[in-house]
Amino acid sequence: MPAAFTGRHRPTGDLDDFPGESHWQRRLAAIDDHMDRHTSLPERLGDRGYATAGFSPNPWTSTASGFDRGFDHFLDLNGGADSGWLRAAADRVPGIDDSSKPVQLVLDMLTGRSFFTSWEGYYDRIRAVREQLSEPYFLWVFLLDTHYPFLPGRAHRTEQSLRGMLTSTIRSERAMRGNAETMPESARESMERSYRDCVRSVDTFLDRLRSDLAGDDPAFIVHSDHGESFGDHGNYGHHHRELYRENVHVPYVVDDGRRSADVSDPVSLASIPDVALSIAREGTFDPSAVTTDAAVATSECGTNRAIRDRWFSYVEHGDERALYALPDEETSRHRDYPERCAQSRARLDRFERHRTETERIKRATTALARRGVV
Repeated sequence: MPAAFTGRHRPTGDLDDFPGESHWQRRLAAIDDHMDRHTSLPERLGDRGYATAGFSPNPWTSTASGFDRGFDHFLDLNGGADSGWLRAAADRVPGIDDSSKPVQLVLDMLTGRSFFTSWEGYYDRIRAVREQLSEPYFLWVFLLDTHYPFLPGRAHRTEQSLRGMLTSTIRSERAMRGNAETMPESARESMERSYRDCVRSVDTFLDRLRSDLAGDDPAFIVHSDHGESFGDHGNYGHHHRELYRENVHVPYVVDDGRRSADVSDPVSLASIPDVALSIAREGTFDPSAVTTDAAVATSECGTNRAIRDRWFSYVEHGDERALYALPDEETSRHRDYPERCAQSRARLDRFERHRTETERIKRATTALARRGVV
């Protein structure tokens, strides 16, 4: 998400240089640092006279990670007063550390916060904030309904029962959280039913929002930030940090109400700020302006890297190298195309050097600006 908001990819590497006692805290600090050093989309739109509002139940896109910068209104749904009484009670129980991640997840589940938040729980607040915004406005809403755990509300459970939803969540939890390598086939099938019901829930959200805002004639940008593995390559969820199609090929739909086109070439989520600003300036955008012959993806620590074009996907997992002839990502063809492998790796290295140098320059200019030198 930092790249989707700033147009700049975060530097890879460990988090040891950032403050915090836990990995979770250091990761939040790293994201906040990135958001502080780069102008975000709401800041850029605000400079153009847009009123801005954001809603996020995701801790990685919260006030703690700097995602509230540039918003006139920002509703952080990650914890807060609604769950304070329960956290206070847990803090009084001997042996329970309410700051630990497992305990936080349980408290969030009981209060319907963070990763357990449904859009229906805050939709009325979206409408209320919209009424406060002057035009033009930028409204950003982060949904977690299709993020694990998949817990569709009753109105959207067309394939799954309440019992099946809860049972599949319990049986799939270890694998989807990256703590187990397998799950029973019946659990996977049941989990996928819950997932499809969650997708239907998001469809309902979009239908309702489009209807309620129809009088504003807004442009919509709808995208995901990552995919989920359902055993496709012997893994589940996204904590494995692998970069196959199911992990990096995500929805990215733009509706400006003026033109229609399908894009076949790769597009990076880092193009979102340029797309939004083009629509703000001109009322539309040129899809071909944001496509590329090949798109790069990296894991947070940088040990996994991938580059994809329309025909091939080159993937590095640690010391392992693989080249796939798309759409197949099961049989590596690296022995058949050694030159393409070498070219792909060289391009990944150039991408990393460019990112590192850009970050170095940005840090230096930011430091000078804060000292009043520039």
